[in-house]
Amino acid sequence: MCAPHHEGWSDVHGVPKGALDPELWFSVVDGLARDGVGFDHLIFQWLGEPTLHPRLAELVGHAARHLTVDYLRVDTNALLLGEERGAALLSAVSEQGPPLLVVLSIDAHTAPVYARVKGRDALERVRRNVRTFLRRRRHTGARVNVQLQFVVQEGNAHEAGAFLRYWADLLACQGGPDWHDEVLFKRLSVGGGAAGQAAADALYERTTAGFAEGKVGGVHVQLWHDRPWQHDDAHHGPRGPCAALWLTPVIRHDGHLQMCCADMGGELDLGSLREHSFSELWNGPRAEALRQAHRDGRFEGVCAGCGGINWYEAPA
Repeated sequence: MCAPHHEGWSDVHGVPKGALDPELWFSVVDGLARDGVGFDHLIFQWLGEPTLHPRLAELVGHAARHLTVDYLRVDTNALLLGEERGAALLSAVSEQGPPLLVVLSIDAHTAPVYARVKGRDALERVRRNVRTFLRRRRHTGARVNVQLQFVVQEGNAHEAGAFLRYWADLLACQGGPDWHDEVLFKRLSVGGGAAGQAAADALYERTTAGFAEGKVGGVHVQLWHDRPWQHDDAHHGPRGPCAALWLTPVIRHDGHLQMCCADMGGELDLGSLREHSFSELWNGPRAEALRQAHRDGRFEGVCAGCGGINWYEAPA
């Protein structure tokens, strides 16, 4: 569960705040297309709220037109997903390009719980924005699926059932067979497996014990089975390479390319995409040296105590 960020913060996890330069993004996308680089999906979010970007729809649309990708994804708290932004996002995808998944991080069913969990009394505003977005999607037939997320934690766990019923009922009216909409219940990650992770996992198991995965009303219910590694976990045999170094590139808003989405501080920085192409950096000597260290069983720096090692499995 990301802590609510305050406007006064100059940086997030040591990264100065800022917005991705659209011209840089267009250049990166064109380079990926030219080099034949493809992805299963691409997420327009890392350490910030994507709808803050005034040209988000252009960024998504350019990727939809030029990239080889199964689907695109935008994660948002929906505070700024008003009529104008919502309409622009829906129009960014076409019938020929990849579909868009909009992940809505809501995490509460009542206003007091939302204010406690999210740091602001804005649940009704969020619901209004989402309802408007869903109605417009139904009217336009846009190839945009939605996922409602609920991170189970102390303070909101008792609302999980009501949260599911509310959105299942709404999407029974505003969804339909043309879309694949989901409610996802997620585990709380406590410092990537730090003290308190076991208690958070136990709360999650109790809360979701009566939930069955599959279609409920207008949504598909998904449960988060993987959990962060904990320091008292018993790992049998040597730890293998983390697939993240092959599979999860991150492009920061300043144009730097990193190797892993769990590397908040940028230790696995490969260089600037203003100066090099994605392929040059991703297949370059620094990237290969970091991968070779994992092959050799050397896990140093940010990789040494990463709680995400249960999330990725590197194939042979």
